[in-house]
Amino acid sequence: MIGHRCEIEAAAGPARGSLVGRGGQLLVRVRVFDGPGCPDPLPDAYCDLWPADARELAFCLLAAAEHAERQTREAGLSRTER
Repeated sequence: MIGHRCEIEAAAGPARGSLVGRGGQLLVRVRVFDGPGCPDPLPDAYCDLWPADARELAFCLLAAAEHAERQTREAGLSRTER
């Protein structure tokens, strides 16, 4: 399914993953959703990630944000703050 989502949030838990011989570990729950005022809201989508995977996703998002800002500046496009 292809769709556009307006918001994303992440939090530790409530899901836990099992570690062989070491008990469990809280996972990072990522939620993407349509914020207030979205004309055609879709159901919330959730994904539970191991902390290392969540950290890698965060680094990728930061790199993409920096790249987008750099391209915006280089193209001379106006920047609108959220």
